[in-house]
Amino acid sequence: MQQQWLESLPIHGVIKTEPLLRGVANNVYKIVTTQQTYILKQFRFDHPYGLDRDQEVRVQQQLAAQQLAPQVLHYDAVQGLVLQSYLEEPDLAHADVAMTVKLQTLADLSAHIHRLPVEVAVWSLRERLQRYCDQLAEFDAEHAAQFQARLQKFRKLLDSFAAHPVFCHNDLALHHVFLAPTPKVIDWEYAGMGERYFDLANTIAANDLERPQQKAFLNAYEAAAGFTLQYDTLAHWMELVAVMNQLWYELHHHLQRISE
Repeated sequence: MQQQWLESLPIHGVIKTEPLLRGVANNVYKIVTTQQTYILKQFRFDHPYGLDRDQEVRVQQQLAAQQLAPQVLHYDAVQGLVLQSYLEEPDLAHADVAMTVKLQTLADLSAHIHRLPVEVAVWSLRERLQRYCDQLAEFDAEHAAQFQARLQKFRKLLDSFAAHPVFCHNDLALHHVFLAPTPKVIDWEYAGMGERYFDLANTIAANDLERPQQKAFLNAYEAAAGFTLQYDTLAHWMELVAVMNQLWYELHHHLQRISE
């Protein structure tokens, strides 16, 4: 961690700092002071992934007011730093609870998030995928063209994106959810008004849910949301998400290599 970051933060009495994650979108550090423990996120690849960090912080501030996300204690847009309180309880991936409880929690949170009246723009999945392809083309034009061709299959699906928009997290992995004392969700960089089916397909993919787990999650979601899913439609979105994730990881591979 760079010393100038610590000097710019509104905290005192730092005892130690330790890196927790060198991620795709963020580097994450734990800071322990004489008074409190914090999480510091340092933003990484914003432009290639089409991330709007100002919007991310505004969204998290709205959600913190609704007790769904950690409070943003400090935001430095120039250095790309966000300071928030450290969540002591384990994330849902490491919580000592049954998988049925984890799936029910994901379903309840998904339904809750989809009902939230958050002030945020509808984002375009088509534009996001085009950005990924354009960025990949700078490293590997042939693979980028192959992804462009594969995505043509999903033209009608992309046309229907957010026809009935709801607020979505779009990356609701188990390790982004903390249970006690009330559930809190982190990492809102991909959030926005969007497509319910796309969000659910992302949750299934992010958690690598097997068929029985998918069924349990979706049944619980329908009950919590009061919404009957069209499973053929969901299957198409899951196909698209699979291609999108392959494209995303291909781009990430190249970005990681040039940043090392």
